[in-house]
Amino acid sequence: MAAWFANIQYHGHEGPLPAALVSDLDFGLMSRHGSRRCVAANRLVRKLYHRGEAYWQKCGEAEQRVIQESVMASTLQRQLDDERTGIASRIKHATKAAMRTFANKFQGKIDRAKEKIKALGGNPKKKLVQLAQVEANIYFARIRCEAPDSFDAEAAITESWLPNVAGGDVELSNLFAELDSDLVISPISSDSSGTVRDNVSLETLAADVGISTLDGSMMGELGEDHDDEYVNIDDWAFVG
Repeated sequence: MAAWFANIQYHGHEGPLPAALVSDLDFGLMSRHGSRRCVAANRLVRKLYHRGEAYWQKCGEAEQRVIQESVMASTLQRQLDDERTGIASRIKHATKAAMRTFANKFQGKIDRAKEKIKALGGNPKKKLVQLAQVEANIYFARIRCEAPDSFDAEAAITESWLPNVAGGDVELSNLFAELDSDLVISPISSDSSGTVRDNVSLETLAADVGISTLDGSMMGELGEDHDDEYVNIDDWAFVG
């Protein structure tokens, strides 16, 4: 056993071992067995070390892949957010541009209609009122009809008044044909107090504004002519 400790003590010694130690038989036996065991242990240690080193290398590579994938995911998320923001912004700008274009086009139609109405000769305000009343009477005739025969006859009588009321004005007829294709004149739908009356019949509303016959006139109960009292050319409302 003493020789074995001597072998351990002198293991790796570069110089010659003491002669007394070399001549000891126990030392030689222990030295041979100890050397084999040390070599096997060293092999096992190196094998475990290499396995551990490979394991840590794989762990490092996996960690790097996780970091790269996280960075890529963050980049894609930012790109997605930017794309969503860009789409929302483009939709908003396109909507505003469309509304501006529509408003400008609509306002242009209104301005052109007012200019054409003002350019008519005579009293265009009275002509507009009378023509509107005749068209309203045509509509009332269609509502009041009880049979196809009576409807056709009454509608024909009413429509015959159109040239007389318009005074045979071709320009006025052309103007209203153009306006009819683009604009709708908003009807009066409230009483003198401004209260909307949705459940009142059309005939009652017509009587309230002075429509009593099919000639398009607006005569009051005492025979007064109220044609000029109902329309202000600058206050007409057009709905497109």
